[in-house]
Amino acid sequence: MRAAVNALPVPPYIAFTEQDAGEQNGRMLVDRIRIVTRVADAHVWIRPILDQHGDPSQASPRAVTTIVYPGTIIERVGEFPLADFGLRPRRAGARPGIFEAPGTPEPALSPNGGLQPIGSVSTYNLSYRITDLGDTAIGAAPVHHLGLAPVRDPGHNVLREVWIDTSTSLPKRYVAERFVENGGLSFRYLITVNTALIENHLVNVDAAGHFDVHRALVIHFSGEGRWTISDVRFPTDPPPWLFDPLQYREHATDPLPEL
Repeated sequence: MRAAVNALPVPPYIAFTEQDAGEQNGRMLVDRIRIVTRVADAHVWIRPILDQHGDPSQASPRAVTTIVYPGTIIERVGEFPLADFGLRPRRAGARPGIFEAPGTPEPALSPNGGLQPIGSVSTYNLSYRITDLGDTAIGAAPVHHLGLAPVRDPGHNVLREVWIDTSTSLPKRYVAERFVENGGLSFRYLITVNTALIENHLVNVDAAGHFDVHRALVIHFSGEGRWTISDVRFPTDPPPWLFDPLQYREHATDPLPEL
C-alpha cells in the first residue's frame, strides 16, 4: 500500500468544494466553501458559498495562511483531500498532518553509529501491528480489510483500519485517529475516510466520526464531524498572490482563473 501511494504524483494545487454535514451539541452545520490549496505550504484561497445555517454567505473570498479557516469549524480542511496519514515521507519543515498530534515529530531512522558496514542485513521497520480482518468489497472493488495497531508513536501512526483495493493496492477507506488542538482543548476521535482516484491523484472525498469532549465538567461539546469533497480540479498555475493575504487584497478585483 505504501509503495502504491508513493508511486502516485502529488499535485502542486488542488481545488475543491467542501460541504459540511456535521453537528455540534445538536446544531446542524451546513456551510459550503470553495477552496484552492497550494500543496507545498498549505496556503489556501477560500470563497464561502453558504454559511453554517445554509444561507448564502456574505463573507468575501480571502487568502489564508493559518490553520484557522473562516466560515467552518473543520480544522485544516484545505489539507484534507490529500492527507496521506503518514504513508508518504514528510517533507522537511512541513507541519504534522491534519490527523496527527500537534508537535509530533517524524520518526527518525536509527543511525548506524558511523560503523563501517561489512555485510548486508534486511530488516522490517514496522509502524503497525497488522491484523487480517478478512476480504470484502467496497462497491464493486474487492478489498483486503486490515486492522492496524501502532507499534510506536501513535500520534504519528494514526491509522487504525484500512481497506486496500486488491487490484491496485491503493487504500479505498481508512479509519484514523484524529488528534485536535482547539482553543486550548486537546482531544482525539476516530474518523472514517473514503478515497477516490481522480486524474491519477488519490483524493480523500469524505469523512465521518463522532467526538465527545469534556474538560473538568466545565466545557463539554460533542457531535458528528462529517464533510464531503466534490468538484475536484487540479489547477496548473494559479497566480501566487492568490495565496498571500497582503497581495490578495491588492488583486481582489482582478479576474480569477477558473477555480
